[in-house]
Amino acid sequence: MSKHPFAIWQRLLESGGLMPIRIGTRSSNLAMWQARTVASALHEAGIETEIVQFKSMGDRSLGGNLSSSVGQFIHLIDQKLNEGLVDIAVHSSKDVPTTTDDTVACLAYMERGVTSDLILFKRESDDPSLYNVLDDETSTSLSDLLDRIEHGSTFGTVSGRRQSLLLSRRPDLIPLSVRGHVETRIERLLEGRVDALVLAEAGIRRLRTTGVLDEHNEQLTACRISSEDWPTAPGQGTVCIHCKTNRFEELSNLRRILNHAQTEADVIRERTILDMSGGGCLYPAGIEAHGEHLMVRIAPKNWRTTFCAGREYSIFSYNGTFEDFELQLPHDETPPETEMVDGPKFISTLNSDRISTVLANQGIGMTNLSVLDLKPNLDAWPRNFLSQYTSKRQWPYLVLTSPFSARCAILAAESNPDIARIKWVAIGEGTARACFQRGVTVAICAKARNSKEFFDYISSNIGTNTKLLLPRSSVAPETFATQLKDAGYDVLDWIGYENQAKKVEPTSVSPEDVLLISSSSSAISWAENGLKTPNEIICMGSNTRNTILSLEHFKNCNVSVLEGPTTEYLTQWWNQNRRG
Repeated sequence: MSKHPFAIWQRLLESGGLMPIRIGTRSSNLAMWQARTVASALHEAGIETEIVQFKSMGDRSLGGNLSSSVGQFIHLIDQKLNEGLVDIAVHSSKDVPTTTDDTVACLAYMERGVTSDLILFKRESDDPSLYNVLDDETSTSLSDLLDRIEHGSTFGTVSGRRQSLLLSRRPDLIPLSVRGHVETRIERLLEGRVDALVLAEAGIRRLRTTGVLDEHNEQLTACRISSEDWPTAPGQGTVCIHCKTNRFEELSNLRRILNHAQTEADVIRERTILDMSGGGCLYPAGIEAHGEHLMVRIAPKNWRTTFCAGREYSIFSYNGTFEDFELQLPHDETPPETEMVDGPKFISTLNSDRISTVLANQGIGMTNLSVLDLKPNLDAWPRNFLSQYTSKRQWPYLVLTSPFSARCAILAAESNPDIARIKWVAIGEGTARACFQRGVTVAICAKARNSKEFFDYISSNIGTNTKLLLPRSSVAPETFATQLKDAGYDVLDWIGYENQAKKVEPTSVSPEDVLLISSSSSAISWAENGLKTPNEIICMGSNTRNTILSLEHFKNCNVSVLEGPTTEYLTQWWNQNRRG
């Protein structure tokens, strides 16, 4: 076979292959930029092309469980390749799983763009514009970047690498799922749905050339994170081209046109190390190769569990030559037994290991005491409801009012695809973290302390044209749903789970202890079990407080409502009232 690029095209024509090379791609602006770049390179070599667009499952979901499924942006396009509907498929290399179908081969890697991540913010008066940042090659250390981010801020990403690297340094931050095309994610940042947004610089640069970001340039600023602190995802910044394995030799002249040898060598090294670590494209690993130079950051595989338990986790770091590299995967150490704190303590019905651990690290004791059994009512959850909508913008939001509702939503999503695909809205940090612990990153965290603040957030930030799905407990009043309906929202509410009181053995309680009651159901169960009560009770929400005050069992107690993030408020309260 001739090695001249035009020869393959001539050969196809002579054999009756009159159709141009069909290029399969997703339909987003960024994916189309990649496909047009491939088409342009082939056109310059005298080869005609046709771009064929498809929507992948990744494009068809707004849910926060992207990182639970590998290759959502890849499989459909490669399937069309195997079906013979396209000749080559164009992908972002970082989205390609380390293990692919044997029927598909990587034909070429195009020359790599920049590998950095950018963290985008809404621009303030003294900040450079987004394009000014892109034109300046200066990078920011992770420490300097984190100094800019306020305590308790939200940041948009579902990437395990990005989440693990940020939360290892700043456990107070709240990750949110900001899905959709890059332009849509930027809109969410400008709307205030999220405080910061993490995106690949290569994608931003490519979209800049299309003009779609021009209207937002002056509204945005960004920081480029130093690769030494924040190595790229394997393959990031690289466009790869797939073909059917049995056509690899036939299409080898396309490879000669498209493939960039150094990029291929670097990406293969990155993917090899990722495979050695036992991870896929969603593994919490940053691996960046530049010739013989290698930078690596890898979090423990179970980092999320460790984080949600309130414990620190280590990051494996390497910056040196590829030849000297030795992979040492980090492992989560067996957690030490929490030392019992002498004297007064919190007794909590919230049952949060994270809060207990954080408080224990500050010398504040907490005993968790479960007084409720959660019984999901999964048959009552709506199913197959998305087919009625013609656009994702019409999809409803799932509204979660407690960690209990979050746990039920996770269970429901396992067998209810439509629930998994829509946006989830959490009342506060505790509910958001209950989802996060189980692998789902919510789209919105209202940071509300009670139903009134939650209603205020929804009415100020979510239009009444968005339908709301509201699961509630068997004992919860319909007040919140009614309030939303009265405000003009279309609300579907149902009994999503039952809170059942359980028999609890008596526990030791001293007058100086403090009882933390998480819900009205917990208060009722505590009273029905006849458990002793200390003088002080802190509860979550005014409805819970009203329930406590209505029960004879608590008649001699001082009852206050928790204000602000749970751990911070409890620490402050303890320091003022038990250590003062």
